[in-house]
Amino acid sequence: MVKRIIFILSLLCLTLPAQSQTQAQLLSAFVDRNEITLSEILTLTIRVDNTLGNTRPSLAGLNRDFEQIGNVSTRSSYSNINGTVQSFVDYIVQVRPRSTGTLTIPSFRISSEVTTPITISVGEAEQLSNAGNDEIFIFSEVSKERVYVQEQLLYTIKLYYSISFDQGAQLTSPQVADSVVQQLGSDETYSEIVEGVRYNVTERNFVIFPQSSGELTIPPVYFTATVGRRGGLTRFFNNRTSVREINLSSNIHLIDVQGKPASFPGQTWLPASNISIIESWSGPVENLSIGESVTRNIQIAANGLSSSLLPGISYDDAPGLKFYPDQPEREDSANELGVTGSRTEGTAIVPSEAGDFVIPELVIPWWNTTTDSLERAVIPARTITVLPGATANIPQPGAFPAIPLNGQNAPDSNPQSSTNNSGLTLFWISTTAVFAVAWFFSTTMWMRNRRQLAFMTTATPAMMPQQRSKSTPVASPDAGAALKVFKTSVDKGNADEIRRCLIAWADAFYQDEKVLSLSQLSQRVGDTEFDALLQSLEQSIYSVGKDAEAFDKNALLAFVIQVHQKGSHNKKSKKDYGLPPLYKN
Repeated sequence: MVKRIIFILSLLCLTLPAQSQTQAQLLSAFVDRNEITLSEILTLTIRVDNTLGNTRPSLAGLNRDFEQIGNVSTRSSYSNINGTVQSFVDYIVQVRPRSTGTLTIPSFRISSEVTTPITISVGEAEQLSNAGNDEIFIFSEVSKERVYVQEQLLYTIKLYYSISFDQGAQLTSPQVADSVVQQLGSDETYSEIVEGVRYNVTERNFVIFPQSSGELTIPPVYFTATVGRRGGLTRFFNNRTSVREINLSSNIHLIDVQGKPASFPGQTWLPASNISIIESWSGPVENLSIGESVTRNIQIAANGLSSSLLPGISYDDAPGLKFYPDQPEREDSANELGVTGSRTEGTAIVPSEAGDFVIPELVIPWWNTTTDSLERAVIPARTITVLPGATANIPQPGAFPAIPLNGQNAPDSNPQSSTNNSGLTLFWISTTAVFAVAWFFSTTMWMRNRRQLAFMTTATPAMMPQQRSKSTPVASPDAGAALKVFKTSVDKGNADEIRRCLIAWADAFYQDEKVLSLSQLSQRVGDTEFDALLQSLEQSIYSVGKDAEAFDKNALLAFVIQVHQKGSHNKKSKKDYGLPPLYKN
């Protein structure tokens, strides 16, 4: 009995400390040093056992006495102690004290686990100055101390060093509240002599865009590195007393950010050192034809502004003109002078009526930050002259396009060319003969169809008298041939070809008036569904990123066939071919 009690007590003595140790290691926090100066950076590690889940510890209470430097990094690891395996995640964060004295890193809680607070002793920082021939020092400057909201502010950091430092050196980036911060290019490295001492200089440039007015604070940036002492024994022994840590910080900058002036008239606030606007056209605008498109390109370039802040160009549809804007192209470039933003936007302009049209003046107000004054970028008004139109580019029924040989132009009729081509091989002679036979066959078939159409045209009035009404379109043989050409263009799917063949059919179908554009065709038909189909067709032609498949070509073909058949049916109605009455009243 006594042995049994002793055995149980022994198990309890072994189990309880193990459980206490396990419980104490579920959540812990520790630092690399407990005594630092005001300019030094402290590394805090919070270790979380995986049994607590993926919960991230909250660092809210840490910001009272310490400033967080950079982001929180994580590291997963495990331990094996006497066969007991434990896995955990380390959350590592670097902090800098806000003041001297005795500071406390607060406790952290996850679930029911709580860490122990850590006491840190902070002393005065040792200020380095190049006047004392310091081996390493840091310098920062700003381009202005007074800027407008959203105006670019250049911020430069220079690191001077006359000795080398170990790998792992870190220079932080500026963390500015309520601002957009962007680094300009990569670091620049050069040499500079300061007070007789030659230094290597690493320069890093940033651009800062304040997003609100008021006083803007640019906190210091920090540099940390480890260097070896001269004459040390680090080369042969791992002697930590032969190395030292370098901790530097730059100055704090206070910037006065002004709001947008009340006298600024534009809707989009544009503070820049310079803004230019350039206009270009894809072709001449003096002699356009109905249905012919021309593209107007406008490029806006601004020194000191991002392309995302530049305004877009809008147009109001005018009677006789339609505008089809493309997707704008934005581009940002950076150099030592800051950011240059560029926005290019093209718009296709399609006239539907003849006459003179005025494109209004384009005015973009902007604020010159160099002269602190209002300026305007202006493109003068432009007049577009639209002619009634020409039918030369519309395919006529029965016409066949010339088919060049091997993608080349027609053979030259110059005798000198014939002399040069006297060495044609038998292959090319045979090919020419084959094309000649094919041309003769196609011409024969075409002449046969023309004779049949001519017979129908001349025989119909004598055999079947008509009473054609001006208000009722009658489908002629030419309109039927044009319809076949239109069907072929729909099968090919080219939107521009479909438009031209559709106009050719309409011009042959409505013989009482000329049809030169889709707008005139829409007015002639007078159907809302048909008008929507035509607008979709135009949109697919003149808009970027769209092709013939962007509109319902089958629905368009079905509607045209319905209109065509309706005209043919009226032609064969009893009203047209009825016998005259026997007795006249």
